[in-house]
Amino acid sequence: MNIHLGVDIGAVGLKAALLVPKDLAETIVGRNGDSAKFRMLTPPKRQDVRVLVVGYTRTRGRPVEATRALLCRVLEYVEASQLGAIAVTGSGSALVADALGAPRCNEFQATARGVDLLHPQVRTVFEIGGETSKYLRLGPDPASGMLGILDYSANGDCAAGTGAFLDQQATRLKYPVEAIGGIVAEAERAAQIAGRCSVFAKSDMIHAQQKGFTPPEVLRGLCNAVATNFKSAIVRGRTPEPPVMLLGGVSANTAVVQALREVFDLDEETLVVPEAAESLAAVGAALVASEIAETDRPNIRESLSRLGVDAATREAAFARSAPLTLDRVTLLRDQVTEYTFPEDGSIIDACLGLDIGSVGTKLVVIDE
Repeated sequence: MNIHLGVDIGAVGLKAALLVPKDLAETIVGRNGDSAKFRMLTPPKRQDVRVLVVGYTRTRGRPVEATRALLCRVLEYVEASQLGAIAVTGSGSALVADALGAPRCNEFQATARGVDLLHPQVRTVFEIGGETSKYLRLGPDPASGMLGILDYSANGDCAAGTGAFLDQQATRLKYPVEAIGGIVAEAERAAQIAGRCSVFAKSDMIHAQQKGFTPPEVLRGLCNAVATNFKSAIVRGRTPEPPVMLLGGVSANTAVVQALREVFDLDEETLVVPEAAESLAAVGAALVASEIAETDRPNIRESLSRLGVDAATREAAFARSAPLTLDRVTLLRDQVTEYTFPEDGSIIDACLGLDIGSVGTKLVVIDE
């Protein structure tokens, strides 16, 4: 039995999972180092295989480069000849799939397959990632017994309530997004933040700061808004059937997890965050890869070679505009002369103007 690889390329992060025979998985984990960071998961219904999850990586807008680096890490512990097939999924998977010559699978189906393999008891999935939020209602197929999608919903193009918006606002408040959960735990109250629109939410956060709310209280309000928005805009009046599982990168934010439990009136047993919650779609893609017929599988060595060559070619051929310069720009600030105060230090009569906006406060002093 070969090793099969699933890669989930999202808008923000890259996740990967390997479907490996049990004995081989234990050997790989035994010689695992810090560079690969494999986590081994045991499927409850399949004792012959193990799932090895590779550490989460941010793509930073360069999914091909990030995938190439990830595959290099994997190949430190897995021989290319041991790889049977690769399948990719996720909102950013098109470019990588083309470069690898690998098949793409629907990210909803990939998530359902991953949940079926590792958590077949789950009936509802909440997922909040960097760009997308999803609701999946799952149920066993009468014929196969595998979990299938009975109902689903997802967000549109708006970034409200997604991981990217949380990331942006945490950075604006000068906190790492990974630390939000601990920071919010210190807050005794929560600011009222609108959740339906990122622009309104940002304005509400600034107004809350101007009213005296501390950054932890503002962040707590933001996490509450994410949960409320998920219920109204994604779940849309449906009643989640437990057990409910929260997936996606935002699942690592304990403040959002707690806010979702409060909004949906669920406890720690009915809404859970599994290990490797950000990588379940990658696990499903690995399952899809394992089911590709050998006659239809692209040559792994050729695929890996193509990824390196194609990435360099694409970057060289990608159209770019010339960098902007200020060579032909006249700046008003360069035309202003420095104000000269009286040498004797006497007081000057002046008028003060204040502009208190939603983003910043500006002031101007004008003399006679």
